Amino acid sequence: MKINNFIVIDDFLEDPHGHVKDIFKNVFIDYQSESGIFRNIQVRDDEVQEAINGLFPDYDVVHNFARMSPHGQIEPNNIHNDEIMGEMTCILYLSIDHPIEDGTTIYDCEHKMVDVRSKFNRMFIFDSSLYHSRNIFSNFGVGESSRLIQVLFLNKKKWQQ
Repeated sequence: MKINNFIVIDDFLEDPHGHVKDIFKNVFIDYQSESGIFRNIQVRDDEVQEAINGLFPDYDVVHNFARMSPHGQIEPNNIHNDEIMGEMTCILYLSIDHPIEDGTTIYDCEHKMVDVRSKFNRMFIFDSSLYHSRNIFSNFGVGESSRLIQVLFLNKKKWQQ
C-alpha cells in the first residue's frame, strides 16, 4: 500500500463560488453502476477537468462529475476503493458551510491512516487503490446546503504505459 501517495491543494479554482453557482444551474441524476446506485450525480466537462489535465498531462480524465449528498442519502459504499473507476481519484470539496468533521479518510485495512478535512475549494488527489470513505457516512445538509463534491478519475494515457 502506498499511503504517502496523495496530494492536497487548497484554493484549487480561481472562482469556486461561480463554479458552485454553475453546478446548481444544472440537473443532478441517479446513476446505476456495477457497485450500486449513485444518487445526485451531475456529469461535468469544465475548468476542474482543464486544471487536472494541466497538472497531470500524462493522464486522461475518464470520469468527471459533481455529487450532491444530502443528510440521510443512502450510499452504495462506505469504505471502498475506486480501482474500477480509474488509477487516480480527485475530490474537490465544494460545500461552503460544512461540519468540521467533513472530509475523506484513507484506511489501511480497517484502521484510519489519513484524515483529510474538507475545506471549500480544496482538492484531494490519491491513488484509487487506497481504501477510503467520506468522514460523515450519513452525509449532511438539505438542498444546496448538502454535501457537495466534484470527483474525477484518471487513467495513465495509453502511450505512457
